[in-house]
Amino acid sequence: MEDIHKFRIFNKLKTVYRFNSVENRKESSAEHSWSCLILADFFLSKYSINVDRLKVYELLMYHDVVEIEAGDSPLHPEIKRLDKYEKEKKAMELLEKTLPTPLNLKFSNLFNEFEEQKTMESKFAKAIDALDAEIHELDYKKDWKGWSEEFLIDKKLKYFEEFPEMKKIFFEIVDYLKENDYFNQ
Repeated sequence: MEDIHKFRIFNKLKTVYRFNSVENRKESSAEHSWSCLILADFFLSKYSINVDRLKVYELLMYHDVVEIEAGDSPLHPEIKRLDKYEKEKKAMELLEKTLPTPLNLKFSNLFNEFEEQKTMESKFAKAIDALDAEIHELDYKKDWKGWSEEFLIDKKLKYFEEFPEMKKIFFEIVDYLKENDYFNQ
């Protein structure tokens, strides 16, 4: 039972809320992780992207677990994220001690791989993470208040450079946002 109680820590990700809307509430980090998994499966099924599919899924499944302790650090033009990495690193170290074995080490290894961005799998997972919010927020125009095309491109374009299919879709989304006045609120 001790490991089951430790495993229950993962359920807390359902209670971490992000800036993004879902109907009349905010999206949980657990919902975002699920959405990233579906989006990754879409791109991996549609295009020839040479990555280890299981590794990508694992990276996305665990990438926001640190938010259980650190909370969400939303990317938004009006929000400063000065200590994001330090908070998440401390959260990872705490969770590594409290999560059940062997998932604690798996989690910390995946967190570090995702943050370091050295493998194609981690780069692809990061690109999915970056694109998921933009696709999700197409349904919530009011959440774009304060955003500009320049800010979005400055913060996100770098993640798509190695994935031309995703880069193309990113710019199609930017064009859609401009044409439909998402930036002019």
